[in-house]
Amino acid sequence: MTTPAPCVQRLPAPAADYDFQLISIPLRTVLPDLSYFRLSYADPAAYETLFQETCERLRQFLAAAMRWNKEHGLLTFVVNFLVPQQNPMGRLLPRHDLRNLVFFVEKLNEVLSEELKEFSNSLLFDFDQVVATFGRKYFQDDVVYITNHNAALSEYDWEWDQERLDKPVKLTDIYRNNIGLYFRLGWTELMAMHRTIRQMDIVKLVIVDVDDTLWRGIGVELADHDDDVIEGWPIGLVEARGHLKRRGVLLGLVSKNEEKLLAPVWERVFGRRLALDDFAIRKINWRPKVENFEEILNEANLLSRSVVYIDDNPVERASIKAAFPEVRVFGPNPLVWRRILLWSAETQVPTITAESAARTEMVRAQVEREFQRRQLSREEFLATLNVEVEIRELGDVEHPDFPRALELINKSNQFNTSGRRWSQQEFVADLGKRVRSFIFDVKDKFTRYGIVGAVICDGPRIEQFVMSCRVVGLEVEIAAVAEVLRIIQRDNPKVSATAELTETGLNLLARDLWERCGFECQGGEWSRPHLPTLGTPPHVKMTVEKDRKADLAGAEWGAFGGRMPAALHGTAGCRA
Repeated sequence: MTTPAPCVQRLPAPAADYDFQLISIPLRTVLPDLSYFRLSYADPAAYETLFQETCERLRQFLAAAMRWNKEHGLLTFVVNFLVPQQNPMGRLLPRHDLRNLVFFVEKLNEVLSEELKEFSNSLLFDFDQVVATFGRKYFQDDVVYITNHNAALSEYDWEWDQERLDKPVKLTDIYRNNIGLYFRLGWTELMAMHRTIRQMDIVKLVIVDVDDTLWRGIGVELADHDDDVIEGWPIGLVEARGHLKRRGVLLGLVSKNEEKLLAPVWERVFGRRLALDDFAIRKINWRPKVENFEEILNEANLLSRSVVYIDDNPVERASIKAAFPEVRVFGPNPLVWRRILLWSAETQVPTITAESAARTEMVRAQVEREFQRRQLSREEFLATLNVEVEIRELGDVEHPDFPRALELINKSNQFNTSGRRWSQQEFVADLGKRVRSFIFDVKDKFTRYGIVGAVICDGPRIEQFVMSCRVVGLEVEIAAVAEVLRIIQRDNPKVSATAELTETGLNLLARDLWERCGFECQGGEWSRPHLPTLGTPPHVKMTVEKDRKADLAGAEWGAFGGRMPAALHGTAGCRA
């Protein structure tokens, strides 16, 4: 939708009915013709003054246009200005100077980007980049019309010139354009941004082969190498994998090789560009790749639908696809790998959280933790972990932990009691109106896992419980539910707590959560009386906000209704 006119007093439909709004501020409104047409090039200060005045008009227009964003938290994309094709004063004059309207508009776009930081749930839609990528000369009208018109080539004025002695030809007879294509591209970009924000079909792990995939040729046969081993598309793929890792996408490696032989070749070929330790999980052996692939899924607790697999060998690709039909597999054409990995909506992220940036290290710690689990009894294993859980309430969407909470809710599949996805505007509408949201942060002796769970309550009812698979088996979900029950029942004394459970087809491991927490199902409704209270598992140290230091470790776990999690009976895990 486009932003409503200023005179519209309310949205035509409830805010929750809209996916997003798109705002485009005409450049001509903030940079009027008369403001710059007669400025003297010999007066740089006048251009500086003009720029400041333009910025102020931009702030005023933006504040008015963002009304629905401010009132309802409506997701908003704001279109930036098209940068002119050339400096209208001439190509030999200073490039980075406000007297150059190219630079003027570039700086104005920077101001627009900064101003958007003052609004929550708002993002810059870089349509200028879309136009630049596919060619400004096929779209922009500043070859004919004034710079601040800042629009698409059009023949809207052709009829006005038909009384001339020499009737002009149509604009499209002189300038090639495809305006429809550009608007379709813009819409496609918007849809990709929306999919990324809602975390639809996201990729959590990219697994790659080595020989003829990460480099050209067979690694162990490379006594030395020339630049052509990694130059071109291989080094482009290496760089792309670095960007993916920083986004929080896990990297996996599967290769039919011997690691002791591969490692020195790897160091010689890649140097500091890419290390074996950049991969969260690697399987370098002579076993069938299908077996290694399955092990990686188990160790990372992921479903195959969240994975991309890249291999040059069509037989290996076919075997992986046959065993795991939902995995996304590609490999025949290395010239498209980088583009797909970097710019697909499914591999992008709306924000980089601390948990995202540290995901590789956390998965490595998870793998080590699971190894130790197999060496000890359940009780010994839990007792040695030094698990600490801190729970925090999010009062509003401005809370610094909110982006991670939203990411977690919209990414988690298997440990999700309802499967509901939330938009930021839904939180804006609901938080504080009976609805409360809690997050919990976990660490143990292996690592700090960060924010791994979220709980949404409506009065004494727990609407949704979501948890990352990284901490399955540590009983932190019991500790979190116990503390949330204390909080909500303190405000609703002697009222039974209730909980939502909706089977989604993916949330198998969340389905026994309420039973393990002492709830009973009556007529499809899960309910738990105020007493007896649910105890915190004895191996978990619970803290409620950093200033309370409420250590609840050692509570009478067995006496207060806590039950052994089904996942700990064996080695069952959760795959996101």
